[in-house]
Amino acid sequence: MTAQETDTGDDMARRTTVVVFDCFGTIVTEHRPMPGPEEFTRAVAEVLALDRRSAGEVVQEVFTTVYTALVDKSVLQPATRDVLATALRDRGVVRPADDLDRALWRALGCEDDDRYELCEPAADAMRRTAEAGHTVRLLSNCYLPGTLMRRLLTELKVPEVYDRALFTADGGPKKPDPRAFELITSGSFGRRIMVGDSDDNDIAPARRLGWDVVPVDPGRPNFSGLDALLRP
Repeated sequence: MTAQETDTGDDMARRTTVVVFDCFGTIVTEHRPMPGPEEFTRAVAEVLALDRRSAGEVVQEVFTTVYTALVDKSVLQPATRDVLATALRDRGVVRPADDLDRALWRALGCEDDDRYELCEPAADAMRRTAEAGHTVRLLSNCYLPGTLMRRLLTELKVPEVYDRALFTADGGPKKPDPRAFELITSGSFGRRIMVGDSDDNDIAPARRLGWDVVPVDPGRPNFSGLDALLRP
């Protein structure tokens, strides 16, 4: 009897591979930069029925709070929806969660037909990875809450081959914090691979953790490096 024939289920699990894909710049192509404070303010004012001055104050607080957390690599990212709700409540304004989501959806450009597009080579790489029997997961530093991120990915027709996603706008650790990488790869995996476009947030931190890495150039997306890593 060979060693392979005597493997237990746990032994097999330890040999499996999890491949973590970044979202923006890897799976999702951004044709224009994220909307700035002016666009954000206009959307918040219109959707939440606020005057421009109040909307501007709210947006300033949201941008400052979230951006400060993103710049400091060691702190947890606050939940975007909670930050927006708090900024409104501090000004005596209360709005339903659905209204907050509509404001964030519009403010972050998700209603624009030409802002975001699926990167087809990345989609093909995700499908091939899953079809080969590997686990696919997503890890994204983002401003959109998880429910809205999933909606965006669905509308862009991102293949639904991933079994778990960590969207930092829901609150918690974000890249390059090792805790984010550990959370998204929880499980008995023998190998971990990070696929992403940012050296600082994706590639370097994953490499420090001992993962294999696949750098992606958004201008010329090529996933042959991933195919090579996964080749039997």
